[in-house]
Amino acid sequence: MNSVTTATVSLGAVTIGLSILAWHLTRWWKTGAKAGPGGPGGGGGRDPKVLIPFLSSVALGMLCVTAAGGLLGTGATMLLDVGNNLGNWSLTAVTGTVTPGLTRSGSKSLTPGGCAALVIYIVIVVSIWKSGGKVFHGKVTSGVTCGVMLGLSAGFSGVAAAAVVSVFNAVGDRVTGVI
Repeated sequence: MNSVTTATVSLGAVTIGLSILAWHLTRWWKTGAKAGPGGPGGGGGRDPKVLIPFLSSVALGMLCVTAAGGLLGTGATMLLDVGNNLGNWSLTAVTGTVTPGLTRSGSKSLTPGGCAALVIYIVIVVSIWKSGGKVFHGKVTSGVTCGVMLGLSAGFSGVAAAAVVSVFNAVGDRVTGVI
């Protein structure tokens, strides 16, 4: 079994991930401005709780792409490959630029305890998914895609992914007793 993922991310995939993130944050910002005291934000203003389904699924995507193998790692790597190809094509077609690789060095991977915590987290997300509507399903799907595209990048999102992986490793190792 691999202990570290061998997937790589390009500027094209990072652009797709950042575009998805920008889309959701912009919609949240614009919708929150219209929400009054009884508005759809549940109390008016830009309610950060509205972002929880999207951001928690971004974390899930980041964790899946750092899984070294198995169904999760393979599926996330396949999605990342599609993102690399589509993003590279779109950047080249629209701007004429080259699309370098942006994979961070020293990628963190999940420990056995972190992998156990990831499986438990997936069970939680799926159970919530089953009770959600179409809007919730779209937020989760786009969030996982965004997380997969950004999880291995060398930029700020890669640092965020490394922090998420570290937290899951620490919690998973503690809870399962794998220390």
